[in-house]
Amino acid sequence: MHEAFEQESTRSKKPRLLISAAVSAGTGAIETAYQIPKMSRYMDLISMMTCDLRGSWEGFIGEDTPVYSSKASGYMLSCFLMTPSSSCLQDYAVNSWKSPGVPAEKLIVVFGAYAHTFTLTNPANHGLDAPTSGPGTAGPHTQEAGTLAYLEFCCFLKGATDMWNDPQEAPYAYKGNQWMGYDNSKSFALKWLLKNRFGGAMVWAIDRDDFTGTFCGPGKYLLMKALESALGVSAPQEKTRAPPSLTSNKASSRSSSSPGGGSGFCTGKSNGLYPSPTSKREACQEGLVFDTSCSCCNWA
Repeated sequence: MHEAFEQESTRSKKPRLLISAAVSAGTGAIETAYQIPKMSRYMDLISMMTCDLRGSWEGFIGEDTPVYSSKASGYMLSCFLMTPSSSCLQDYAVNSWKSPGVPAEKLIVVFGAYAHTFTLTNPANHGLDAPTSGPGTAGPHTQEAGTLAYLEFCCFLKGATDMWNDPQEAPYAYKGNQWMGYDNSKSFALKWLLKNRFGGAMVWAIDRDDFTGTFCGPGKYLLMKALESALGVSAPQEKTRAPPSLTSNKASSRSSSSPGGGSGFCTGKSNGLYPSPTSKREACQEGLVFDTSCSCCNWA
């Protein structure tokens, strides 16, 4: 593939297409599933899935994306193909890719725009490693037990006890029998990524950030903007074009349309998707149906 891309670049006189891959951050998979020296030679970017490092499958609570180990937490159970507990740490995982020779500038660290949630066995026992009875309650939009999108856990934080786990450089919160480990603007802004001179960051996934600015506020894409700020980059400004002037020989007539243009169908409605009263041709993907509870296409 690399050779084919080089040839295509030569023919087109354009920069070569990049080769990238999303890879496991678990030591067991790193040691057995990848030919790292060859990958390092031919790949431009390697995105390490350094999230989902803890979860409700373990039977006790823990941070989703811990950077370092915690003295308060033994983490004696394992994750990722029964590898040592240290493999459940971002710092350990990325060094497992660096040690065989991958240049730091080719490594991309993945951040999660969501939380892993747990149901506590005893609500009074909410410290790290506390036992759990299962995943946390599903959110109203993603509707998946054990996870909450950023736009959902902003609502969970209202009335919750919000804590900062300093040794692992990550926040967590609990309310009643619900506990969640998550990332926020503070954990995104830490200099660990820049200090190690990694190539950059990736977010899983953009649509789990508050893309409308109505849940977490103020503003849209707070997590993405925090990451951009930490990396010292800024999003490109959208270029707008003035609409072309239209000329007509017909006499002008008054319009009864809404001030913003269009039919006025959206006037007075909150952000979201609505079935059109005049056209039914817009359809969800195969296997999905329009769900009024989330104003989205969902499984039937």
